[in-house]
Parts: sequence; C-alpha cells; structure tokens
Amino acid sequence: MSSIMRDLNSNLAVSKRTLSEMMDSDDRTYRTRDGSTVEIPEEQLRILWDACDDSQRISLRLPIYVSTDITGETSAWKVDGRVEAPVVAAILGKRVYKEGYLRLYHPDLSDLRRKIPDCVMIVFTP
Repeated sequence: MSSIMRDLNSNLAVSKRTLSEMMDSDDRTYRTRDGSTVEIPEEQLRILWDACDDSQRISLRLPIYVSTDITGETSAWKVDGRVEAPVVAAILGKRVYKEGYLRLYHPDLSDLRRKIPDCVMIVFTP
C-alpha cells in the first residue's frame, strides 16, 4: 500500500517557497519528486495575492496541498493549514468552519483547479 501511495504522490514538491518570495523573484517554479519543474504563471499568483492579507502572503507556501478526506460519510477533499484553508476558502467564496481545515467536494476542487491549477497539488492519503 505504501508503495502505491508513493507512486501516486510522485508529483509532490521537493521544496516550497512563499507566495511573497515567488512574487519578488523572477523564478516562479518548483521542482517535484519525479524531477519535473512546474512553472506558475503570474496570473495564478495574482489570484492568490489578491485573496491574501499581508501576513498570509509571507506565510503561504506553494504549492497548496489538497488531500483526500475520508473522515466523513462521503468521500471528499480537504485543505489543511492555518494559512492555506482560509486562502482557498476566500478564492472559492466558502467559509472555514474549523480553523486550519477546509472540506471540499468535487465541484469545489474543479473550481479551484480551474482558477489556480499550477498552485495546487493533489495528495493521496490512506
């Protein structure tokens, strides 16, 4: 099972940089475990920038991980993180009901991936 999860998660970032660092730099890329490089277009960074306050801009690390959530009666996705959850909620026009946790369903995930596809990574967890 762990080898299957490792293969499914080969797209995870090797290191993450803050939104502020990416906006201040000409390098708007991150590398993944499988060796590829993902470039984030400035338009996507602007969407995030506009959804954040100053403290979130220096704390939010990219890419944002969206993982499987098996805690409910139906399967869903979740965004964990004190900074990540409220930023994603702002982009989607949703409310955060539990600090540091935002539950997403299929239409929400599709909308998020349509708006900032290169800023989001899907993580499969057991």
